Amino acid sequence: MRPLSAVDAIAPAWNHTRRLLIAPRSWRLLLKIGAVAFFANTGGGSFSSPYPGRDHLPGLSPAIAASIFALALVIGSIGLLIALALFYLGSRLQFVLFEIVLRRDTTVAPIWRRYGRATWYWMGLKLAFFGIALLCIAPLLIPIVLHLIHSFGAGTNVEQQAFAGFFLAILGFGLAIFAILIVIGAGYTLLHDFGLPFMALEGTPLTETVRRVFSLVRAEPGQMLLYLVMRVLLTFAGALIFEVALFFGLLIALIPLGGLGVVLWAVLHHAGTGGHVLMIAGWVVLGIILFVLLIMAVVVTFGYLHTFLEAYALYFLGGRYPLVGQYLEPLLPPPMYAYPGVPPGYYPGYDPGHYPPAQPSEAPPSPAQQPNSNPEPDSNS
Repeated sequence: MRPLSAVDAIAPAWNHTRRLLIAPRSWRLLLKIGAVAFFANTGGGSFSSPYPGRDHLPGLSPAIAASIFALALVIGSIGLLIALALFYLGSRLQFVLFEIVLRRDTTVAPIWRRYGRATWYWMGLKLAFFGIALLCIAPLLIPIVLHLIHSFGAGTNVEQQAFAGFFLAILGFGLAIFAILIVIGAGYTLLHDFGLPFMALEGTPLTETVRRVFSLVRAEPGQMLLYLVMRVLLTFAGALIFEVALFFGLLIALIPLGGLGVVLWAVLHHAGTGGHVLMIAGWVVLGIILFVLLIMAVVVTFGYLHTFLEAYALYFLGGRYPLVGQYLEPLLPPPMYAYPGVPPGYYPGYDPGHYPPAQPSEAPPSPAQQPNSNPEPDSNS
């Protein structure tokens, strides 16, 4: 597969996504893959520290304050466990989505079982990335935060301060946070789009995965920068289009459901208490139906978007990583060790110093090539 630029990879990625999700004309398949893509990208979880309140809340007795603190601790612990579970689910589904898009294999359960151990390595790599990023930005942010806290807590009025200087400090702090988030987001995008395929297909260790991503960036920095820009633009444009489609789809769904609600009101609003109960119950059922349809539409539409972005990353990487390229444009049968049937982190002949050559399995000879062991007797003999 020849290397594609960040612009040239858009069209084949879109066609690949359409063949995977739309061509089968199966709503069940579309919903299943959309759910995998949706939760793979939204299941990372966000961790936040509990509010560091004081030892004693004003106006409350110590017993009530202790009860509130204990309840907050329990709720925070439950929230943390849910966030960790979603983080694990999203990390494992990222491998599943990668396999589905790469091989167009829609059997989710076997792929899920294949990546149990690799998921923990992938989670460790992501946590290490965010931890290192936090350590790098902490020396820059801590002095600014302390200065702002001191300015707010000094008890001075705005008139006594240099308002322009204070405003510029706030603006500079916001711009610094925005720039840091852009850098961290770009680094994580490169790690996810180009690091995960190495771990999935070859089971590369963490350091080797990071080294290969750095090698790709150093080899083509201009194309990598263009890829990040195009990915942001495609994400924004796709989200905008799908949100507009969801809005009009919701309006269309409201026509029959709203009509049924009006019919229930016209029939039952004079039927006494029992009729009012049935009317409210019918409205609740209609509301649940509308909510379920909305959730399914969100999962399908944004799952389609995330599936397309995964295909876009693979088509951009395919010309630069032969194991991916042979699946997307299979001139020869794909290499057998690319299937994760071998133990993670191992395949025969692996040399981390270079990309391994493709070694397709030997196909059996066709019937035309096989020797005829029972020749037909000659009619002239």
